Amino acid sequence: MVDSQLQESLGPLAAGTVLSDRVFETVSDAIVSGRIPGGQQVSDKSIAEALGISRTPVREALQRLAWLGLVEVSPNRYTRVTEVTDEMVSSTLEYTGMQAGMALQLAMRRMDDAALQEAVAMLDRMIAASDADDADDLMLAARMFVGFLTRESGNRLFATVMHESSLLVARNLRQSSTLIGTATFRGECYRQMRAAMLIRDADAAELWFRRQHGVGAGALSV
Repeated sequence: MVDSQLQESLGPLAAGTVLSDRVFETVSDAIVSGRIPGGQQVSDKSIAEALGISRTPVREALQRLAWLGLVEVSPNRYTRVTEVTDEMVSSTLEYTGMQAGMALQLAMRRMDDAALQEAVAMLDRMIAASDADDADDLMLAARMFVGFLTRESGNRLFATVMHESSLLVARNLRQSSTLIGTATFRGECYRQMRAAMLIRDADAAELWFRRQHGVGAGALSV
């Protein structure tokens, strides 16, 4: 019997050619968005029935989700969506700061002038959201900024890793209204980073971006 609630939470199967990838995209989206909440048990059987497919591609998708940390598996007992803890939020913010700094460093080596100006415009939106203490808009603007930098990094391996981890990052920070430091502290970091970007000083820009996240040289405890 099909679990109608799970079927509704999953929605339609994502588009694509490889079935296990389509299942992965479908289930991960439901988890990241919160439609399937932390702590909820799932199974290859229930998901397969809800999507109207065989269990094999579902098992493959669940293995990827377990590797990412979106689900946890206890053999012969359960498979369930992991719950977000305060420690996970803290670790995610630290990881994001380190990776964002690397994305900025790589992108600044390769961006042309037009791309650099586009990146600065995205940073300006972050500055406006930070000055207004708007956590939701700042998070959205920051995700757009780092996503753009990742695409401009010119490093396929780095971009692949960032894409995979972005699901866990988005889920872990989805309900977090955490703003690192004060508006004054963030504003100084962002504006110093902006100035460094405009003169193409990648090292200084990376240092200020990581400092804003509370990691790396010159980081402040917040």
